Amino acid sequence: MYELKSKEEFIRALNGNEVVLVGFYEPGIRENNIFNESLKNLERVIDQRILICRVNMKDHPEIEHDIYKTPTIRVYYRGELVFEQIGCLNTVELNVKVIRRGIREVFRKRNINVKI
Repeated sequence: MYELKSKEEFIRALNGNEVVLVGFYEPGIRENNIFNESLKNLERVIDQRILICRVNMKDHPEIEHDIYKTPTIRVYYRGELVFEQIGCLNTVELNVKVIRRGIREVFRKRNINVKI
């Protein structure tokens, strides 16, 4: 998993990859343990062509100004935001299941053939 540390890195990630999943987090928030484990589990099961990144919003708020609550997961397809989940559910397994189901539905509606 790649940690984005500047607006330029964020833009390069979006422009250089068809599908990018970005986890926005803030250290010190209770939900972070579930959030981090959820990202790790997603990384193991989804298509390897999907770039998974994280952004520490406390250190790098300039990367995405409109994140109003962390943790948040956003999925970009060809640079366009297509999916967002704000906050975490109670368990890693439930969180991963809901994220995957939501992304699959968005991809199905857009005819995007990427394994989630």
